[in-house]
Amino acid sequence: MTDQILSPLENFLDRYSENVIEGFEARWKSYTPEIYQNEISEAIWGLVSRQATLAVEMARNPGIWNPHVAPILLRSMTDVHITLAWIVDDPASRSKEYIKYGIGQEKLFLEYLKNESEEVPDGELDGPLEQLIELSSAWLSTQLSEWAIEVNVGSWSGKSSREMAQEANCQSLYKFAYVPFSGAVHSMWQHVGRFNVVPCKSPLHKRHRIPVIPDFDSDPDFLYRSAKYVSRSYNTVSEKLDLEVDVSVPVDFFVDQHPFRVESSDGRE
Repeated sequence: MTDQILSPLENFLDRYSENVIEGFEARWKSYTPEIYQNEISEAIWGLVSRQATLAVEMARNPGIWNPHVAPILLRSMTDVHITLAWIVDDPASRSKEYIKYGIGQEKLFLEYLKNESEEVPDGELDGPLEQLIELSSAWLSTQLSEWAIEVNVGSWSGKSSREMAQEANCQSLYKFAYVPFSGAVHSMWQHVGRFNVVPCKSPLHKRHRIPVIPDFDSDPDFLYRSAKYVSRSYNTVSEKLDLEVDVSVPVDFFVDQHPFRVESSDGRE
């Protein structure tokens, strides 16, 4: 579509998404992959592209810029950044552990699927289940021989997210974004109690709380936060991998180009 048929907001979001993608592509082109340690580039750049994907999806869906859904994506973005920042401090060993853990989790999932299929009576095997088993097996075969895959049911890094954040100098991101957004991801009371129940107005009911499904307008502050998180990730790989890129980071593009005024109410990450 041309600028002439786009609204100011649509035009901005289109150009912002292009900025996110250009920033990723420029950094990737500036990087020389480790051919003999391919886990390094695969883990790091897989995470960077994941971060860019989440940022673009946030921008393309203004309807989710609300307290119900946006924190779920933003929590994922903080998780991506903490993982990325921790890996790039020791990429040779940490990238391998990251990949091995994910492969092991897929192997565990495949075993669950196979066990489920064994419970199905002969001749009644569910088509989608059979296809899922085939797809999972096929993907695993591109990673390692299945017999060689270890399954780790603990933390992939051997550390908590808080410990990883501390070691990667992401303490403020952990305290002011990862932790509060976790309430929305896990539907904990600090989120549900704030957004999905309200005091009953009847004076006879002792102000017990009743459920509600509130409807919120889109708040661009959530997109602004997304822009900050993807920019953090871009800056981290640029600094740690010594990359020179001319494309402005998304948060700068956002501040310079946005068609609405955004002010964070709490000034936090």
